[in-house]
Amino acid sequence: MKSIYLFLFISLGLLSGCAFNEINQQTEQADAEIQKYIKVRNLTMQKTADGMYFLKDTKGSTGKTASTSDLIKFHYKMTLLDGSLIDSTNRVLNQFKAEVWGTKATIFTLPLSNLKEGESGVFILPASLAFGGSSFGNVPSYSTIRVDITVIAIRTEAEQIADMKVTYGMENAELTTSGMFFKKLVEKPSAAQVLVGQNVVVSYVGKFGYGVLQQDSAGKWFYSPTFGSGTIGSASSAYYAGSGNLIAGFEEAVMKLRIGEKASIILPYKLAYGTAGNTAIPGYSPLYFEIEIISAQ
Repeated sequence: MKSIYLFLFISLGLLSGCAFNEINQQTEQADAEIQKYIKVRNLTMQKTADGMYFLKDTKGSTGKTASTSDLIKFHYKMTLLDGSLIDSTNRVLNQFKAEVWGTKATIFTLPLSNLKEGESGVFILPASLAFGGSSFGNVPSYSTIRVDITVIAIRTEAEQIADMKVTYGMENAELTTSGMFFKKLVEKPSAAQVLVGQNVVVSYVGKFGYGVLQQDSAGKWFYSPTFGSGTIGSASSAYYAGSGNLIAGFEEAVMKLRIGEKASIILPYKLAYGTAGNTAIPGYSPLYFEIEIISAQ
């Protein structure tokens, strides 16, 4: 697991040789502080080979562990050792955090690797496993971090798609041979069918099966499942149906529609952005879209 965090720090540009040595020195100093913290609060904690301290509550455990491509839903509270709040999810509004397991390393990777579905834990991470020498907001550089986590659910891709079908009203959707779920929302049987090679204008909204924290143009933070929306195809940037320029599931759905029709679709990750994902979408992500054919010529 240490190699995962080493990669994370390198990718953030935190680990020059000097910085790494400084982090190690700070970690050694912090260990005494952590042990004092544990003793004062009468906690019984274990220490991993990486240097993380933890304790777990397994009473609610289902025994289910995460595999690559599973979605982990969890609540967390992150603080400094003096109790200063860094960040947290909102349990009252059930605004949980979700991560696709095995796609990238985050500050939650090591704690989550020690939890099964339904379990809770308290994790204390020295700077080398947290934010290193960086500082931001109320988090000083080389800070030791406490993270309290409860794993709400671990969902396979098939389970995520089943959840999305309920969330987006697609229980009776058609299942195509490729694995796409397809449901027409607006039908125009007398309109012209989209044909391969036509210049098509398509409006769309794309969503996850869960909400993610986002920031609007005014700087306000909010939760929303929507990861993108807009129009594909225009005079300046044409989209030709069946050209293969879009993800496979989107292309397939366009070819099933007539001009003016609208549909909702759920794509398994193999028909979406695959195992790699992109900057906005994690790898292994099944996705929901609403698409409408504006014109085709």
